[in-house]
Amino acid sequence: MKIIFRHKLLLIILLATFLRLSFLGHVPPALNWDEVSMGYSAYSVLETGMDEWGEKLPLFFRSYGEWKSPLYIYLLAPFIKIFGLTPLGVRLPSAIAGVLSVYLTYLLGKKIYSHNVGLYASLFLAVSPWALMLSRPGFEANLSLTLTLLGTYFLLNHERGIKWIFASALFFGLAPHAYNSAKVVVPLLVIFLLYQTKLYKNLKSLLTLLVILFAFALPILYNLTSGVAQARLGQVGVTTDTKAIGEFYELRQSFPAGTGKLVINKLTFSMYKVANNWLSYFSPSFLLTKGGSHTEHSLPYHGVLYFSEFILIMLSLFVLKKGKSSHFLPLAFIAIGFLPAAATRDEGHVLRSILTLPGWQLLAGYGLANIARDKAKWLKLLFVAEAVIFLSAYFFLYPKVYARDWQYGHKEVAEYLALEENSYDKIVMTKWFGEPQLFLAFYNRWDPAIYQHQNIPNLRYALEGRMWLDQLPEYQMGKYTFKYLEWDKESQDSKTLYIGKFDDFGATARILKTIHRPDGSIAFIIATGTK
Repeated sequence: MKIIFRHKLLLIILLATFLRLSFLGHVPPALNWDEVSMGYSAYSVLETGMDEWGEKLPLFFRSYGEWKSPLYIYLLAPFIKIFGLTPLGVRLPSAIAGVLSVYLTYLLGKKIYSHNVGLYASLFLAVSPWALMLSRPGFEANLSLTLTLLGTYFLLNHERGIKWIFASALFFGLAPHAYNSAKVVVPLLVIFLLYQTKLYKNLKSLLTLLVILFAFALPILYNLTSGVAQARLGQVGVTTDTKAIGEFYELRQSFPAGTGKLVINKLTFSMYKVANNWLSYFSPSFLLTKGGSHTEHSLPYHGVLYFSEFILIMLSLFVLKKGKSSHFLPLAFIAIGFLPAAATRDEGHVLRSILTLPGWQLLAGYGLANIARDKAKWLKLLFVAEAVIFLSAYFFLYPKVYARDWQYGHKEVAEYLALEENSYDKIVMTKWFGEPQLFLAFYNRWDPAIYQHQNIPNLRYALEGRMWLDQLPEYQMGKYTFKYLEWDKESQDSKTLYIGKFDDFGATARILKTIHRPDGSIAFIIATGTK
């Protein structure tokens, strides 16, 4: 035991592992849309070599009106093979990546500052609300973060030889194929690192790095020309909503006649909005008291940083010594990492700004290493208290209160249908909560070959100019029909099974099962008619 306690880094890694792997199937309380989509896509590729739309080994996966980067989905295949279509199979790669990022934070802190800074920073990341809530679910963004940190660490050690350059290029090249934000962050971060390491003076190493990165970028560049890779930005871009359009014309009209169009155009307005959004991410509300706008990514009424971390970060900005430019790497992580989130219209998007990590923790670690011992004692006590409060709320309160936001109830519906679907000629399920067919396919292991055959006709949604499948009034998969339920207009016969939300049924419905969320609210009602 004494040997273990001498190895503080080992204890931190064990803590990070416990926090990321324990109760992985229950916290968060259910799999969300993206997790089942990626899981079933991986299963479909594993079984047939094609995704659920019949595309063979795609470089981008059609999903919910967007095109997902492929790396996490392909990485899931062996985990699905071993653990099956389960929460563990979908979430384990992200959790492992989360643990690895804690270790990489130590290595980066040690490299650019000191051993103690690395230890402090890795501990902060191990229990970080930001990092923990994004590394337990199956979020491909978390894998992208780990690949980016690997690329950074290897490039900082380029003097060890060409193999380190090659490894850096490999990891940096893979990161954008895991998550879209890395398509913006990685090129800018590489430019910063080339300057700070002076690698640009070594022509052989520079060419090796750039050639490999260009090879990885080719599929992305190709899809930029086809419009596929831009599909998601077209939906969530900073100037794509009606509020932004109204603001655009209001600003233009505020200028004297004849100058409005010159000063306020699409380019200048986009730059203004991105800059404004970028600055908003530094607000105390986002960082300390409120967090993001999506409860899947941050705990409501809790910031993404601890107050103790923030105090140390502020301290580090005062004591940060000028010298080696690597001292400012954490600031580069933060400044560059917020750009993808700032380019979208959603406010306070925690997931899209994940690549600012572990910049905050490195700064906090640097601050703690440079603070007087008596003051450090009180900050450490505050940090421990904050961590205990957050972890208690996340593991015990959060799964009960916010189960709805994790699409809780679909698994229970699938389990019921697995036993009863053969008793009915037709099954009608509400699409109110968004594309339920993927949840049924995931939990009941629908045959991917049959799924593809039944699903391909649903591509008519794209031909009709719709953004995603459930914008169709209704669509079918075998005996299943997915639509909004209107009980008075349904056939209400006893050989049709209906699955709807709490207010979908009338007095003539025969209720067979009611599925409740952990907080007692109704997730789904399963019923038939009496005719």
